[in-house]
Amino acid sequence: MSEIIGLIGLALIVIAWIPGILETINSGNPGMKKRFMILYFLGSISMGYYAFLLNSTPFMILNVLAAIVPIIHLFYYIKKFGSKQLLKPTINL
Repeated sequence: MSEIIGLIGLALIVIAWIPGILETINSGNPGMKKRFMILYFLGSISMGYYAFLLNSTPFMILNVLAAIVPIIHLFYYIKKFGSKQLLKPTINL
């Protein structure tokens, strides 16, 4: 029963991501700042590994999908600004 509740939560979170991802794809503008994208990705991968260690399927799926979200934004960031801009230091988060 608890796994079903986890899967329902997973579905709701994924549904919440869809508008932002579609906006990024349609506009070609990344919806996240570069440091946030990188931290979000690394955090999602770390939490996905932790969920794997706990054998928690809903959280493994959620965190793999969560790692894909910043990758989509990162793709459009590089497409718009170039990879050199990605590596350029900034004080803005």
